[in-house]
Amino acid sequence: MTILYGQITTNKPVKVISSTGASKIYEYTLMIDIERNRPVILDRRVRENENKWHGTIVEVYIEGDYYKAMPKILEYLKQTAIVNPYASITFVDPRGRLYKFERTVSVLPPQPKETLPHPHGIDVETMYRIIRVTNCKTLLDFMQKHFHRVGKSIAKSFLRFAGFPEDADPKKLKPEEIVNLVQAMKSFEEFLPPDAGCLSPLGEDLLKVGVLKELEPEFVAVSQRKPSAYSGHPFIIEVGIAYGGKIPASEDILLYRFANKIPLIYDESGDVSWKIVKSINWRNYGLAPGMPFAVLVHICSTKIPWKTVGKEMIADRPEVSREILNGIREVARQLEIYLSKKEKAKREKARLSIFAKYLPKIAEFSAKLAGRDAPSVDELLRRLRRLEGE
Repeated sequence: MTILYGQITTNKPVKVISSTGASKIYEYTLMIDIERNRPVILDRRVRENENKWHGTIVEVYIEGDYYKAMPKILEYLKQTAIVNPYASITFVDPRGRLYKFERTVSVLPPQPKETLPHPHGIDVETMYRIIRVTNCKTLLDFMQKHFHRVGKSIAKSFLRFAGFPEDADPKKLKPEEIVNLVQAMKSFEEFLPPDAGCLSPLGEDLLKVGVLKELEPEFVAVSQRKPSAYSGHPFIIEVGIAYGGKIPASEDILLYRFANKIPLIYDESGDVSWKIVKSINWRNYGLAPGMPFAVLVHICSTKIPWKTVGKEMIADRPEVSREILNGIREVARQLEIYLSKKEKAKREKARLSIFAKYLPKIAEFSAKLAGRDAPSVDELLRRLRRLEGE
């Protein structure tokens, strides 16, 4: 998207330099053939990699009003650093000011595994594409080879349910039969749920590290929900809540939204996460407007349920909404416990301060009446704490 936008606004090519650390460095200058969606290579160079450099550099020219967009750009980079704490990000703006977001860990999230499409998530166009490339001669083999977690027994059961013979040739299906097959897939309830191995969630440890690094809160709690699915698409919800420290106090809730480790910084009010955080009675968790806390919601999925083509708002799917709500409640309860302990410690400190102020006089008068030496204030406070503990 960035390369295409740069091309249509400036008509300048993109330069890509890359190496795996092997003996060669590859450098390409190219543009995009928009009609055919293919690269047009203008220049190609191969250089010796004497220093064993590895990485990828992409240089692209784009047109934009930086000074108008500057706050959003900096916020985008900051939020990117939150969910990518293993990445070092360096940004130099048009005025030459340097912004650095240093990595704090070198551990990467688990790599996703390639997977087949789940039958519940198939549409007619996808089915046509699969049929065009298949070499299966029967629907029974076709179901087992091209769909996620479909074994022989489930394939047989489904074909009976859909009313298709097991030995039917998928390439000979008529258009209306393909539509019926897809509709039957969506309504068949015996398919196994999709496996989440194809996802790469951030994980509780990395999310916590990222929040502590960039937001610098007094307290943070994170939760990774168990894998779930909607319409055959697996997803994992990760939620965090941060309180105090450098988090600004606000009359409205500070919400950070992410999809597959990408910050969503526009159209917040239409997002399902915003709807959920606004529906929660935060006073039940010891929170109120004006207190310094922030909520983070990350959805990781093979198919993000976007609300619009702008890809900034997550749609209100019941399965997704439920996981977000339960995740927020879980971390909010942890914050409630922390605030309760903090308030108790504050009251205890105030009470002991009062005791420390008046105990010397009480001890002095009591000692005179008893004809004894007055004990020290520290000794009296230790005895008081011991009695309260008993």
